[in-house]
Amino acid sequence: MSTGNNLGPSPRILVRSSNWIGDAVMTTPALMALRRSYPHAHISILARPWVGPVFSEHPAVDEVIPYTRDNNGPISARLAIARSLRGKRFDLAILFPNSFDSALIMWLARIPRRVGYATDCRRLLLTSAVPVPKDRKTRHEIYYYLGLVDSIRQLHYMPHSSAKIDPETSTKLSLRVPAQGKSGAIRILKQLGLSQGSMLIGLNPGAAYGPAKCWPPERFSSLGKALIERFKGCHILVFGTDKDISVAGDICAPLGKRGHNLAGKTDLAEAMGLISRLNLFVSNDSGLMHIGAALDVPMVAIFGSTNPSTTGPWSNNSRVIRHELPCSPCLKRTCPRDFRCMLGIEVEEVLEACLWQIEGNRSHSPPASGSLLKGFSAD
Repeated sequence: MSTGNNLGPSPRILVRSSNWIGDAVMTTPALMALRRSYPHAHISILARPWVGPVFSEHPAVDEVIPYTRDNNGPISARLAIARSLRGKRFDLAILFPNSFDSALIMWLARIPRRVGYATDCRRLLLTSAVPVPKDRKTRHEIYYYLGLVDSIRQLHYMPHSSAKIDPETSTKLSLRVPAQGKSGAIRILKQLGLSQGSMLIGLNPGAAYGPAKCWPPERFSSLGKALIERFKGCHILVFGTDKDISVAGDICAPLGKRGHNLAGKTDLAEAMGLISRLNLFVSNDSGLMHIGAALDVPMVAIFGSTNPSTTGPWSNNSRVIRHELPCSPCLKRTCPRDFRCMLGIEVEEVLEACLWQIEGNRSHSPPASGSLLKGFSAD
């Protein structure tokens, strides 16, 4: 273990990951910046099992440590985790989450340098409490995480790096589908009777944060019907967790044999494998939306209560549908008013964005209102 304020050329670094899939994906540019600064470091990620696949094949990560403690568990559970981390003799802990608990565990683990943003009353648990950037509410989240890594350099923890991190040129998301995700996707498609070359369109009607992020299911269904009518050979894959099974079923029911309810039937690695094969992905603001962006899948992202400037899909292959309203972005989990941010987004508007994404800049005549939504008969 190194001494003093500076780290040696080959430190052991522990990064605490966010518990949210989308946030985990948005930290990947910061991880690459950390790896460039310390090419010989041993970088470990402490991550919840459900976000582990984001990091399992990441080129900057040497080890993923599963973090399985219940949020409401006793202090003894925190002490057990801290003891296991203490035995690995880390030199530096970087805390991407803003929570008090993430700092407490690193303090209990006696990691000598603990860097995180000065949030959630945790200053005394950090050796370096970094001020929250003033532009956090107006700039994309990837810069929030990049800024934390850059602050370590400014604190002289990175004397071996030759140049300052340039966030403007180091922002590319990095995500690789794990081997089990690739094989799982092939298996699932085979079970659905779909060939490797089938045209696949994904719909993601859920969002873990809350219903204020969710476009109405009946509009997802109408969009699916319109896309099936337009593209005769396409199949619709509806993603989601166990909580989305019923909603996904309602979306798929009018689609006949070309609608496939995958809610609750895939783990994250398998979902990643399937999303990587999509010709188009239509999603609410969600973790899977960020997965699609990182995999550079053609995407249409639907935004209501949240702000695409800070949490939008970080990809040049995405189009965002959002209506500017006086009450948005409210960032609330449920709408306290009339939900006009989502109800105001019509199927035709999303459909036009989908057609542009699939057909590119090839000319197609804009459909008359409702023309692609009528006369559909599921086969």
